Amino acid sequence: MRNRFCMVTTNFNYGDYLDDCMHSIVTSRGFDRVDYIVMDGGSTDTSVETIKKFAPKLTHWQSEKDAGMYHAIEAGFAKSDAPYMGWLNSDDQLAPWALQTAMDIFDQLPEVRWITSRFPMQARKDGTVIKADFVPGVDNWGFFNGEHVRSLGLPSSGWIVQDCTFWRRDLWDEVGGAFDHSLKLAGDFELWARFIQKTDLYVVPVPFGIYRVHGANAAITKRDVYRDECVTVLKRYTPIIPEDLKRLNERVIAKHLKAIGFGHLVDQKMGPPIKTILYDHAEGRYVAGEQG
Repeated sequence: MRNRFCMVTTNFNYGDYLDDCMHSIVTSRGFDRVDYIVMDGGSTDTSVETIKKFAPKLTHWQSEKDAGMYHAIEAGFAKSDAPYMGWLNSDDQLAPWALQTAMDIFDQLPEVRWITSRFPMQARKDGTVIKADFVPGVDNWGFFNGEHVRSLGLPSSGWIVQDCTFWRRDLWDEVGGAFDHSLKLAGDFELWARFIQKTDLYVVPVPFGIYRVHGANAAITKRDVYRDECVTVLKRYTPIIPEDLKRLNERVIAKHLKAIGFGHLVDQKMGPPIKTILYDHAEGRYVAGEQG
């Protein structure tokens, strides 16, 4: 029996974007293996009408006042016991192949416990994709030294983007099965900190998620607050943010060069190899490897 995927969408008065979000999931390849749960915080716009339209395809949905996004996501995860997990905010979308690709990787590679896309996408307000960013790779040292926080004075190789990141339920349970509710915005980043302490994050060279920029995004309008919460998270660990900015900057450059095939141009002591997932056409399956 093939394992199922638990996908949660949270929403509050984002009715203008919710239809695109839900449509991107219910029409995904592999949706027959998805437990799709929608947690609405008691919207007063057109959101409930949209949810009802998709209701026959949903495992569960509700519309009632909640204690905030991260509480709602937790409650949504509890509505399914599917062993693969992720969530999508109601103003974002998934690529049509994203869920099938994630399920294939987890089915075929039991040692891989969480993954993210190398190419997180952005869309304009109408949902049209207008760019793909580039995440060369992630490792423990770089993460805890601020490599994935776009902060003043810090180089960055890009955020670990939430809509592009999926994991196994046993990893979620191992780190506590809950978010840090002292954080209002960076609950995802704090979760990544706990994940990466337990196991490597593998980067997949396939676009997964589409982040819609519409002007009211909390990650944009409150980006300084989000950044400061990320810094607060990093200060819980050692090393704290970084003791050697020059060293970190060199690592960021080296990772980008390695990821695009120019690893021979950099000092191979610049850090551990990048954990990555590739597709082996001869074998007809995904393989986990190291690059650089």
